[in-house]
Amino acid sequence: WNRIFILGVELNPKTVATTGKLKLALIGAGGMGRRWFGALTRSKECDLAAVVDADIKKATALARQVNDCEILSDWRLILKKPSVQAVVVATPHKFLAAISQAALKAGKHVLCEKPGGVSSYEIKKVMKAAGGRKVIYMVSFNHRFHPAFLLAKKLFDGGKIGKVLFIRARYGFGGRAGYNKEWRLNKRISGGGELIDQGVHMIDAARWFLGDIKTVKGFCKNLFWKANVEDNAFVLLESKNGAVASIHASWTNWKPMHNFEIYGTKGYLVIEGLGRKYGGGEKLIWGTRSDNFTDSPREEIFECDSNADASLERVLGEFVDAIKKKRKPSPSGHDAYEVLKIVEQVYDQK
Repeated sequence: WNRIFILGVELNPKTVATTGKLKLALIGAGGMGRRWFGALTRSKECDLAAVVDADIKKATALARQVNDCEILSDWRLILKKPSVQAVVVATPHKFLAAISQAALKAGKHVLCEKPGGVSSYEIKKVMKAAGGRKVIYMVSFNHRFHPAFLLAKKLFDGGKIGKVLFIRARYGFGGRAGYNKEWRLNKRISGGGELIDQGVHMIDAARWFLGDIKTVKGFCKNLFWKANVEDNAFVLLESKNGAVASIHASWTNWKPMHNFEIYGTKGYLVIEGLGRKYGGGEKLIWGTRSDNFTDSPREEIFECDSNADASLERVLGEFVDAIKKKRKPSPSGHDAYEVLKIVEQVYDQK
C-alpha cells in the first residue's frame, strides 16, 4: 500500500473552481466557535463576514483578528444581510435548530455543529425548511473527517476486512473542575448529557459503517457529577444486516480515551486516539486474520495527522463543495435525524 497516496486521496476534498469566495457568518464564539473561527480563517474558499455571540466580548475577540469582519450580538441581524450567503452555527445545543431553521428560511446555507438540535423533531423541522429552498443544510459530525476514519472507511468499503461483524467504541474524558456547573450538564440547554454530546459522534460513526439501525438498547447513568443529566451512556445497536455496535461514552474516563474498533470476517480496523487531549496522536491499525485462525494477524499501522482542528477544515470543504455542486452533503440533516432518534430511544429506556 502506498500510504501517502491513500491518505492524499481521502484528505483533499474535491472542489470546483469558483470566481468568488463564499461569504459566511459564524454564530457562536465559545469553545467550538473558536475552533470554527480557525477553520474559516484558514480556508481559501470562504470569507468570514461576521462573528455573532450574545457575549459581545467573545465575538469581538475573534472578529478583530480579521479585516472587515462585523461584530454582532444578535444572530437575527445576519438574516437581513443579503451579502452573507451561509452561516456556521456553533452555539449550545438548545439554540442550534432554531437558528438553523431561521437561516435556511432566509435563504442562507447552513453548516451546523452536532447534534443539530435537542430532538429528532427539531431536526425534522429544519430539514423541512431546507427542503423547499435551494439551500444546503449540513450537520458537522467531524469525526468522519479525521484521517484515521477516512482511511478506515476506504479500506472497509474496499472489502479489506470482509463482512462486518461488530463495532466496539469507547470515548470519553473526566470533565474538569466545576464541570457540573457548565451548560453541557444543564438539560434545559444541552438536551441531555454525555450521550447527546460525545456519544452522538460514536452513533454516527457506527451508522456510517453499519448502515441503518433496527434495534436500540441501552441506558444512562449519573455516576459522579450529580447533575440532571447522565455522565455515562451504554448503548447497543443492531443493524438491519445483523451486525452489532457496542458504545460507551463517559465523562468519568479520568484518562481521556478515543477508541473505535471494527471487526469483520477477514480482519479488523482499529482507530486509536483523536489528537489533542486523546493521547495526542491518531492512528489506524489494519489487521488481517490468519488463515488458520491461530497465528498472529498481519498488521499495518498508519500514523495519521493529529491536528484535530484539520477535520473541521475538511467538513468545511465538503460543505462548500455541496453548495457549488448543488448536491446533498455527507453527513446530512437526515444523518442527524437518525442519530437523535437513537439517542431518544436510549433516553426512553429508563
